Amino acid sequence: MVLFSPVYHAFARVIRAGKREVVECPLVNNQGRYEMDFDAYDAQMTGNERVVILCSPHNPGGQVWRRDELQGLADFCKRHDLLLISDEIHHDLVYPGHKHIAMPLVDPSINDRIIMLTAPSKTFNVAGLHTGNVIIPDDALRAKFADRMAALAVAANSIGQFVAQACYSPEGAKWVDAQIAYLEENRKIFDAAIAEIPGLSSMHLESTFLAWVDFSGTGMTRDEFIARVEKTAKIAVNYGASFGSGGENYLRFNLGTQRARVEDACDRLRDAFSDLQ
Repeated sequence: MVLFSPVYHAFARVIRAGKREVVECPLVNNQGRYEMDFDAYDAQMTGNERVVILCSPHNPGGQVWRRDELQGLADFCKRHDLLLISDEIHHDLVYPGHKHIAMPLVDPSINDRIIMLTAPSKTFNVAGLHTGNVIIPDDALRAKFADRMAALAVAANSIGQFVAQACYSPEGAKWVDAQIAYLEENRKIFDAAIAEIPGLSSMHLESTFLAWVDFSGTGMTRDEFIARVEKTAKIAVNYGASFGSGGENYLRFNLGTQRARVEDACDRLRDAFSDLQ
């Protein structure tokens, strides 16, 4: 399976647990924004690849992919006869000035090879209900998926279905609008604090509540900057290396919390790296 790395760490873990091979296609960091390099990816393909997984919006970088980027991916899938799984779980959490485009709307000519995934879990913090949506435009592909789900005896739970309906109601939409405004302020506070610490830089979030911070400018080893964040600042983070190649010098921070906690974390980070200032 093809992954554009760095990317959400669970993808590679689940693929390998299924005894399948992970093919990492490195994203290009272009002035603080990840981009896909399809010329390089074409050269990587051996013909054995069957599936590509897209994270849209991107986690951990927070990019909202542009239409031309998504069209490039559609063309890539056609060239190499790849099934496309488009994980769009953060699609509700997009900041002003950016617009998420659902992959099935990009190029109808590839709707026979698209599986789109969404869920209320990230937006409404209901991941424990294990309820999501699988959207498959093609009848034959949808029937194949349904057969496999039936064979595994996997079905949605009723509580999760009722909660999902409530989340996608007009009241839920109003709540999400307020949440995005709140998260945007959290993002600004956190980014400003990171910018004050020499050697640190955070990617500009266009979506999600997950900040992706580069520590390579500090000149520290991975163990050194992790120790400062975890042991000195006492902040729990996700290690960048777990997101695949290109993430080794990064840490991921969760900004989806009360503003006072974000402000406190910023103060702790400033103190932990005070000798650099």
